[in-house]
Amino acid sequence: MKKAKFHRDGALTGVRVLVGRAKHQAGALSKELRKHGATVIEIPFIEIREPKSFKPLDAALKNLTTYDWLILTSVNGVEALWGRLGKLGATRALRKLDGTLRIAAIGPATRKAIEQRGLAVNVVPKEYVAESVVRSMRAKVNGKRVLLVRAKVARDVIPRELRRAGAHVDVVEAYETVIPNSSIRAQE
Repeated sequence: MKKAKFHRDGALTGVRVLVGRAKHQAGALSKELRKHGATVIEIPFIEIREPKSFKPLDAALKNLTTYDWLILTSVNGVEALWGRLGKLGATRALRKLDGTLRIAAIGPATRKAIEQRGLAVNVVPKEYVAESVVRSMRAKVNGKRVLLVRAKVARDVIPRELRRAGAHVDVVEAYETVIPNSSIRAQE
């Protein structure tokens, strides 16, 4: 492998970068890397799919007024939530709750995705991990109803710890991550 050449402007030459993001999310990162001279190889490690059933998510969305907090842990969750709200014709209902329904986002990209849809974000932890979400919210949730919208498979740190802090937490699946068929074929 060639040694990378770093120029004053930070450009990369002779550096190969593997981008493993979902296909629909790799473009911006790959473009930026190429702009700085990197050779980019895109092989998605995950694919985002709809859940097998929307019933739990739909039920929660129809009862949004009963929640004090909404927690979104990824841009994928924001996109899936808004997609479902659109299909249910409930986007306005969520916007009407702005100010009464408090929203937590796991990080700045998730915050941006929420704010681009016209809602304010009340909590973004200093670190973008579940434990930091819990630290940021623990003192705010005693006796509160919390809706956690996330992927099918995720760590249970947030619901477990917020329940210990006295919250009633409903966890609903908005999407699932799977290994793309192209990656499965590559392994065989």
